[in-house]
Amino acid sequence: MEQILMRTTLRKIGNSRGVILTKEIIEKLNMVDGQEIEVTMNKESALVLKPTKHKKKKRPPLNLDISTWEAQFNLAIKKGEQPEKDVFEGMSNKFDQSW
Repeated sequence: MEQILMRTTLRKIGNSRGVILTKEIIEKLNMVDGQEIEVTMNKESALVLKPTKHKKKKRPPLNLDISTWEAQFNLAIKKGEQPEKDVFEGMSNKFDQSW
C-alpha cells in the first residue's frame, strides 16, 4: 500500500492547472527550482511524479590575471552588458572621513 505524503488541490495557473509541492517533499526528493519532473500514469490511473536528475551548473574558473580584466570589461560593455551600480556610492563612514 502506498503512503500518502501530502494532500493538495488543483490550482489554476494561467490556462493550465498545477499543484504545489511542500518544502518538505521538495527537500526529501533533493529537488531544485526549475528542475524537470516526469509525469506518468500507472495502471490504476494515478499520476506519478518523478524528478529528473538535475545537473549542477559548473561555474567558469575565476580569472585572476588582472592584465586581462580591462579587455574583458570592454568586451562586456561592447555586448551591451552594464556594470553593476556601486551599492556604497554616496555613503561614507568615519574611516572614509579621516583621509
